[in-house]
Amino acid sequence: MKKLFSLLAFVGLLAACTPGAAPPILTEVGDAGYHPGRVVWYNLASPNPDASRVFYETVFGWNTVPYGDDKKKIWVFRDGDQPVALMALYDSDNNSGEWIGAISVPDVAEATDAAKSQGARIMRKPDQIENQGTISFVQDPQGAHFSLIKLANGDPDVKVAPTNHFLGLELWSNDPSQSQSFYKSVVGYEAASTQQGSIDYTVFKMGDMNCAGMLQNPSTAVRSHWLPYIRVADVNATLAKAKTAGAKVLIEPNASIRNGSVAVILDPTGAPLALQVYNP
Repeated sequence: MKKLFSLLAFVGLLAACTPGAAPPILTEVGDAGYHPGRVVWYNLASPNPDASRVFYETVFGWNTVPYGDDKKKIWVFRDGDQPVALMALYDSDNNSGEWIGAISVPDVAEATDAAKSQGARIMRKPDQIENQGTISFVQDPQGAHFSLIKLANGDPDVKVAPTNHFLGLELWSNDPSQSQSFYKSVVGYEAASTQQGSIDYTVFKMGDMNCAGMLQNPSTAVRSHWLPYIRVADVNATLAKAKTAGAKVLIEPNASIRNGSVAVILDPTGAPLALQVYNP
């Protein structure tokens, strides 16, 4: 996580699948409506897709479906028949993975231009991708990676994620004030400040809808990054499976952090993610 990595191979694979090889993944999740600001999809950039496949199948019970050929292969994670996320191989200068959340926007080109004007690096310009929609990949001014998307068939319904699906994204920012300004300009977020224990916490909102969270990055040694949360039924049981499957634990469940409902790990490729019990 200390160094920046290149997503060029990853995003190139997303766009370069031959006709018929691109999975109909994002046309399956849409409901014909749009909810700008929400995180509506997740992509895993993995330096070792086989290791990632084994880990996520073992820990969350997903199945992995490959598409394309050896030169242009991507993988879809599914929970039964339901698509959960997409994975592709990428070249990295530090050989670690990363989850990249896709934020819904009305106009990908306009939002991408806004990001560039605010100092972001555009990893891939807006592109229409078969069976997905229009998408761009962006590195914000502090190094956090995300994507902007307008899905072909509309965004998923607004509902609580099932167990072993993604709950949402949280930005661990080295400069929360600068991040707040950036994402307001790019996505249109308003920010609401709150307190979680001793931690100053920010909720990114669109109207009355909560879309993402943000806190001060607890580690000054790494760049800013977006942390995905996966809903689990039992955080300790899931953490035990993750450890056995090769995960490194960054934060153990602790009563002072959301009543012991959360753990933060690195998967075997170094991709960070959080496990959380969530019972609204």
